[in-house]
Amino acid sequence: MVALDIIDEENKAKIVTMWKNMSETDKAHFINQVALALSIWGSDEKGKKLVVEVLRFLSNNGTSTLADFGLYIEKVCEVKDAAGLTDKIRRAAKIIESYRIKNALSSEPHRDLDI
Repeated sequence: MVALDIIDEENKAKIVTMWKNMSETDKAHFINQVALALSIWGSDEKGKKLVVEVLRFLSNNGTSTLADFGLYIEKVCEVKDAAGLTDKIRRAAKIIESYRIKNALSSEPHRDLDI
């Protein structure tokens, strides 16, 4: 099991809250995007660690839905654990971008704006 230690407690709570507040459709889109990523990265510890890294970027950026998962994939190229996986990360990003277009998902993160 991959430890979520790289995500602080505040962001873990944000992720849980996002999940609870998401529609069933958005939950399905999130699950599908993660499944596509793991099918390319592998479902071993390294692949799962990359998923956790994407969740860390997503929660730190202030997005309001986990369905934005695919928008943050290329950010993982910046982390140490991605060494040697850049091609796979970019491949996953392209495939998931196609999935997002096919399903008319936003190309911009959903964020709550404070006015």
